[in-house]
Amino acid sequence: MIGRRRLAVALLGALAIADVPKVTARAATAQAQEALAPERTLQQIDLLLSRDDLPGAQTAVTAALGAHPADPALHNLAGVIDAQAGAYTSAESHFRTAIRLAPRGNAAYENLGRLYQERAASDPAARAKALEIYRRLLVVQPSNAEALYQAGFLLALGGEFASSRALLARLPADVGRLPHVLAVAATDSAALGDTGAAAQALRDLAAAPQLSDADVLAVIPAFDHVVDDEVLRQMLEALERRGLASREALQRLAGIHGRHHRYREARATLERAAAIDGGADVPLLLDLARAADKLDDHEGALGYLAHARELDPGNATVHFLFGIVCVEMNLGSEAYESLKKAVALAPDQPLVNYAMGAVSMHRHEPSESLPYFEKYTRLAPDDPRGRFALGVARFYCGQFDAAAGDLREAAGHTETAAGAHYFLGRLARQANDLETARRETGDAVRLHPGYADAWAELGLIQTRMGSYADAERSLGEATKIEPDNYAAAVNLAVLYGRTKDPRRDAHAARLEALQEHRAARAQEFLRMIDVVR
Repeated sequence: MIGRRRLAVALLGALAIADVPKVTARAATAQAQEALAPERTLQQIDLLLSRDDLPGAQTAVTAALGAHPADPALHNLAGVIDAQAGAYTSAESHFRTAIRLAPRGNAAYENLGRLYQERAASDPAARAKALEIYRRLLVVQPSNAEALYQAGFLLALGGEFASSRALLARLPADVGRLPHVLAVAATDSAALGDTGAAAQALRDLAAAPQLSDADVLAVIPAFDHVVDDEVLRQMLEALERRGLASREALQRLAGIHGRHHRYREARATLERAAAIDGGADVPLLLDLARAADKLDDHEGALGYLAHARELDPGNATVHFLFGIVCVEMNLGSEAYESLKKAVALAPDQPLVNYAMGAVSMHRHEPSESLPYFEKYTRLAPDDPRGRFALGVARFYCGQFDAAAGDLREAAGHTETAAGAHYFLGRLARQANDLETARRETGDAVRLHPGYADAWAELGLIQTRMGSYADAERSLGEATKIEPDNYAAAVNLAVLYGRTKDPRRDAHAARLEALQEHRAARAQEFLRMIDVVR
C-alpha cells in the first residue's frame, strides 16, 4: 500500500518503521556490495528504532557504518534516524548516499522524497526536490506505486493536473480506489473540466471506508490553481456527512461558503467547528464575527469579538474589527477606543491607521486624523485611497491648498476619482468659483451615477447659480438614491427657501427628524470606513 501523504506525513516515525523491513531485507541492487552489515546488525538497529530508542539506534548505526561505509541499507537507516532526530541535512546526505550506492532500490528514494515533503512548509524548493526524487525512482521502477502517487500528488499541488492524472492512471486499480488517491483524482478531473470523471471520483471518495479528513485537506493547496471550488466543497461536505470533518475542515468549508456570499451557511458551519475540541479559538471567533457582520448581525459580531478579546487581549486584529463593527453600529466612542488600542498594538499596520484616521476625522477635532492618514500614505504609497483620505481630512481641517493637491492626485485614479472630484467641487464652491464647482461635481456624478452626496452638492451649486429646475432634478436624484441623505435634505431646504416653495414647511419637519437621526457626515464616514471592511 502507498505510504499516505497525511498533510506532509509525519516523518519518520510511522514511515521509518514501515520502511525498515524493506531496508533490512536487503533488496537486490544493480551494484555489487563490497561490504554489507550482518543481518543481526540490521535487525538490532530495526529493534532499537521500533522502541523509539534514537540514541541507541544512532550509536549502533554509527558503529556499523564504521565497519561497512558502503552499505546502502545502513545509510538509509542512518537517514531515518537523523530525520526522526530533526537532523535534516545529515538525513538528506545519508539518503542520497544510499541512492548512489543502490540506485535501483526504492527505500532511500521514498524516504528522501518524504523528507523533502516534510520540509516543504519551510523550504520553497523542497517540493520540487521531492518531485525530482520520485521521478528518478520511476525511471528505475516505473510501476512503483508510492512514486506514482506522490509524484501525481505533487504535480497536482503545482497545478500540473494533466501530468498528475497521467501518473495516477498507472496505479493498480485497488490503489486507485484509496481515498487519498481519489481526492487527487477528483481535483485533477475538476481542474481539467472533466465533470463526469470528477463526479465519479467524488462518489467513490464519499463512500470509501478509509476516508479521513486528512485525505481532503492534503489537496487544498491544489485549488489555488483551480477556478471553481465546487469539487472541494463537495469533498469537505462528504467528510461532514460522515462525521469525519475536523475543525480545520469545517473552517475551510465555511471559507468556501463565505467566498460565495453564503454567509448564513458559513456561520452555521463555523458554529459546528467551534463545538469541536473544547470551544472556539481566536481565529475561529474572528471568522464568526466576519460572517455575523456580513449578515448585519452587528451585536452578534461584537459578542464573538468580545470573547476573542478576552482570550487574547493583545491581539490587534480583534481590537481593529471590534472598532469597525462599532462604526457600523454608530458607536463612535467605542470605535475610537478600540481602534486606538489596535494602533498601539500594531502601529505599522496600514489599515489600522486608515481606520483610526477615519474615526478621528469625525470626532471633535478633525486634525487628529492627519497623522494617521499621513502614515497610511507612507505605509501604502501605491494606494490612492490614502491620498484621497488625507485630502478629505485636510479639507475638514481648513487646509484647503494642501487638500486640493491631494485631491487632484486622487482624481487621477479610477477608485478615487469620483470622490476627489466631489471634494474639489466643494473647494471650488467655498471659493465661490461656481462654474468650476459645477464642472467638478458634474464629473463626480458622471463617474459614479449612484453618488448621492455628489448629486446633493450639484443641486446646491445649481441653486446658487439660479438653475432651480436643474437643482430640483439633481436633489431628486440624490433622494431617489438615498432617501435619508442628509446633505440632499439640507440643500433641498435651501432650494425651497430660495423659490418660496409651499413644500418648505413640511420639508423643514422632515429635516429636523433627520437631524436627530444622524450627523451630517455619517454616510460619508461609513463610505470611507468601507475601505477596510
